Amino acid sequence: MNLAEVESAISARKLKWFAGETPISAIAAAPGRFGLRPANLAAPDLQVATMMPDAFRGRRPTKVDWREQGRTTPARDQGLCGSCVAFATCAAMESALAILENSPADIDLSEADLFFCGCGDCCDTGWDFIPALERASRGVGLEQDFPYVVGSGCKTIAPALKVISWDTAHSADDRRWAVARGPVIAGMRVFDDFRYYRNGVYEHAAGDEVGLHAVCVVGYDDETSSWLVKNSWSRDWGDDGFFRIAYGQCGLDEEFPFIGIEVERV
Repeated sequence: MNLAEVESAISARKLKWFAGETPISAIAAAPGRFGLRPANLAAPDLQVATMMPDAFRGRRPTKVDWREQGRTTPARDQGLCGSCVAFATCAAMESALAILENSPADIDLSEADLFFCGCGDCCDTGWDFIPALERASRGVGLEQDFPYVVGSGCKTIAPALKVISWDTAHSADDRRWAVARGPVIAGMRVFDDFRYYRNGVYEHAAGDEVGLHAVCVVGYDDETSSWLVKNSWSRDWGDDGFFRIAYGQCGLDEEFPFIGIEVERV
């Protein structure tokens, strides 16, 4: 699929997003960019829904954007490795600390520590949410101590931050409540046209499914009926590494849970 085909499909369906050449579109089928490998999409350990308090019902904000409060870190780049679960987990952890301490998000966790020491030589096979969270519960070190390089192997470093608990949200209200509390870990199906996303509210226009992907949802907007999501394909892809996606698209808010976490410094 090329850019002209994507733009034609967007125009024909009158969708509200814009396509363009990106670092990902330049790589045929974007091999290695998808690394979510859930053992079972309906796994029992993901079926405990977050219980939204009654006080939130009918009073939830219609728009949440954690970037506006300085509680998100910049988008990173997983490179040609199926390490997206580690990047989504670290992104949520970095934001959770900023929210906990009511301070700007300025910690930079080592995705290499989480992925290569937690999963191992998994670039080709990818990872799942729960094993990543279990590894993160033992602590994740800093990027400066173990910079991310694809295929670097494991290096022992001191932990800096750990996940102390997590909850999963499945219903529409629970998902919004979870995001209103802080950025969450999520999963989605990726189609070929998504590689060309530049800005706007994404909806699948054309192309086959190319893989499953882990991301970090950092907001939502009921006016545009969309989620705001942090990706791990570098700041040169999408809107400074982020994207908006319409409710009900790509299984993001139907097939996969939203996982909210709590953290503490080690």
